[in-house]
Amino acid sequence: KVRRMTSLLGMPMMVINLGGEMMYILQQRLVAQNIPREKAKKVIADIVRTMYNPNFIAELFKPQELYSSASTRQIFDRIAHSSIMRLSESSMDKLYDLMTTGFKYQIISCTCPEDLLTVTTNHLQCIRTMVSSDVISLLDSAASLAASTYAPLPPGSSAALRQTLLKNFQDKKVKVSPFLLEGIQNSDASMVLKPEGILPAGFSVPGQIRFFPPGGDVQTVFYPLPLSTSCHVRDFGPGG
Repeated sequence: KVRRMTSLLGMPMMVINLGGEMMYILQQRLVAQNIPREKAKKVIADIVRTMYNPNFIAELFKPQELYSSASTRQIFDRIAHSSIMRLSESSMDKLYDLMTTGFKYQIISCTCPEDLLTVTTNHLQCIRTMVSSDVISLLDSAASLAASTYAPLPPGSSAALRQTLLKNFQDKKVKVSPFLLEGIQNSDASMVLKPEGILPAGFSVPGQIRFFPPGGDVQTVFYPLPLSTSCHVRDFGPGG
């Protein structure tokens, strides 16, 4: 029952994050093609206005099953062409492959399911830096809806949501040149995940063992392991 209920919450996270990936890529392409600054800003603003239109966002956050990959692609075909920019079918294919592969890697890289909301928030924050103040309110509304929808989810529901999103990508393996060059994708299109980095909340650095003797004080012994020096507990800061 939990999985069923959580599967109905996947669509907003899918669209918002794929949209964030799309904006990164389009901005880079506009710069690389030396598009005049004002024209490029208009393209970005028009797309953001369409993607975060209040009516569209309201419909998106209604409980619903994830769309098929083909239907989701159609959404972004329409969004990408909502400005004066025009993309050929080949360019749109490449754009969508980059979008889906980028988001898939971010989902896989989450050290705990709750990090999905952080990924979503980061995408929205980044788009904020691309647009003028008259568009920012649309992004803030989407961010508020995302926080109120996903922050209260218990760990089990967050894990089920992560599985729902990954299931949508399980048959999609596309080699992406930037990922291959950065060493985060293998030649067979599989992802490279490194074990070091920030640990999930509540986890200890590998090699730490606690002994609980009967009636005695807890003893902690640390055995140095190769991963011990490359993993660290996340710092939530003051009051975190």
